[in-house]
This record gives sequence, structure tokens and C-alpha cells, in this order.
Amino acid sequence: MVHATDSILLSDDDLAFFRLTCDLFPAPESPLRYLEDGAHEPADLEQCFGSLKSRNLLNPAGAGAASHVADRLTPVSECSARVTLSVKGVKAHSRSFYLAGNTTVEYRKTAAGHAFGPPRTEGALAVELSQLFKTGARRDPLQVRMSAGDYLVFAVFARDLRAAPKAATGPEAPMSVEEVLAYFDEPESKVVRTPTDDAWEKSIVTLTRLGVLERKDTTYSLQRRWHPVACEIVADHQHVISRHDYLDEQWLVREVSLYPTSSAVFRLGTANDGSVAIEELTATTLANVVAGVIGTLPNLLNPEAPPSLKHPMLGTRAPQSR
Repeated sequence: MVHATDSILLSDDDLAFFRLTCDLFPAPESPLRYLEDGAHEPADLEQCFGSLKSRNLLNPAGAGAASHVADRLTPVSECSARVTLSVKGVKAHSRSFYLAGNTTVEYRKTAAGHAFGPPRTEGALAVELSQLFKTGARRDPLQVRMSAGDYLVFAVFARDLRAAPKAATGPEAPMSVEEVLAYFDEPESKVVRTPTDDAWEKSIVTLTRLGVLERKDTTYSLQRRWHPVACEIVADHQHVISRHDYLDEQWLVREVSLYPTSSAVFRLGTANDGSVAIEELTATTLANVVAGVIGTLPNLLNPEAPPSLKHPMLGTRAPQSR
């Protein structure tokens, strides 16, 4: 998150001052857009100027933002994209990073004001987010691909595994079958269909063959190696890294869902054929997955041309060096 030690904290009046000095050109998608729409000005211009000058946030001429301040303001104001990290669970929280060109800045609105983190490249942000997760040391990482029906059976076994003698409530409660089905992008029906006996048996055979289930006497259960990630999936301890690119006509969205355990991190997602994949990530595959979500896509029609964006000022101001 944006830590006090490496962030710059600005008030509404501070930002309104920088709007007047033409250091802010908020795009429609910028969290600072309200300054432009409301034509905000500082309540006390002289006091605001004195405060900014005392904090060394103005340039030598006193006519606008210092270079290290402008470097942080520009990506948030003139953003062409936004990267978010959303964490679900008991300690749910989210982080937002705004991009202009190849520069990203973390931004957070708090009761104390507007916090702007240090500028960094897309690559540096990908490394930082990847380092939030612990990858396993397994020489043969777990991975499985199953049909939607097989995944439903997997989820039922996972829910039973996590169920305690006294059912948990609130964020820690296991998901219902309805909630499991809600994770599919385009469910065939709003009505939950209980698997038929034949379909259930076929999924049991498939999941056993795939090494997900194991038979003990006349009963089946999840193999122990799948227990940690199964519990995290059912508890919905989901970490989603997303990137929204603001294009002319619509937004382009990319994201990945990660489920960290105490010793590894897993990706859960759907393939083009509708199958569900659960994959344990190594340090290399995790870095590739995160970079694939965060990195700017090339312009396939003209690789030398920049992306086409909504705001005419987007991408025209490169961050200044300190």
C-alpha cells in the first residue's frame, strides 16, 4: 500500500492549486476528475502556496509543482490505464495504481488526504506485486484442468473438507453451491442444477484419474496435497490483479485470480473451451502471469504507434527526472 514514508500527501486545496498551475489535466477516468468538473480552487490561495512552498513541493520559480511532485501527479491525472489488487477475506483491502505511458503511481484517498506513491515502471510494479506471494518449492507443481461439471464436484468435496463441526459464519463461511456456480462467467441458467447420479459418478472417475480425488474403501476424498488450495478457494480468499485500459470506445480488461496458501500460490481460471484450470505457480510462472496482466499490450496494427486513448493529453507528458 502507499506508505507514509514514501508517499506525498496532498489536500483538496493542494490539488486545486496544481490545477490552477496547469500541473493537472484529469482524464475522465482519473480519481482527480472531480477537480476539473467542479472547477475547484483553493479556499485560501496564499495559505495554500505557503504550505506547499514550506514542504518543498513547488518548483524553484514557485509557479507550479516540483519535478518530483509532477512525476507522481501525471500518471494519476492523465491516466491511460489502472492496475488494481483486490484482496478478499477477513483482511479485505485493495490497492490502485494509475498508468501514463510506462510509468505507474499508486494512489489512495484517505481521511488525511490524497496519497501518491513513488513512480515506477510497469516492470517494477509487476515485480513488486509478484513478491507479495510465496511460491512453493515443489519440483512437480500441481496443476489440473477439468470441465465445469467436474469443478462443481471438486468444489463440493472442498466445501466438505473445510466444514467444521460448528459451521463458520461471515467471511469465513464456506461457499454454497450457488456461490460456486456464480464464479462461472456465463452460467447456463439461474437455476442450480444438482448433478445427476451418472454425471456425479463420471466426475468422480475423472477427478480420481486426474489425481484430485482418492478412494478409501468405499468413499472418496480430496488428495491431501490439494487440501490447502481447496480450503482457500472455498473460503474465497481470492487475490485479483486486474488492468483496465481506457480505450476510445470501450475498456480493455485483463485479470488473474490467485489463491495463496501458507506455502504456495495457485491460479484459478477458465480456458477458452470453458474448462477450469487450477495451477500451482512457480516463481517464474508467477512473474510471467503478473507481467502478462500488467504489461501494456502492443498495437497489433501498427507496433510503432501509441495506443489510442480518450483524452488528448494522455501520454503527452513524460515524467521529469529529479
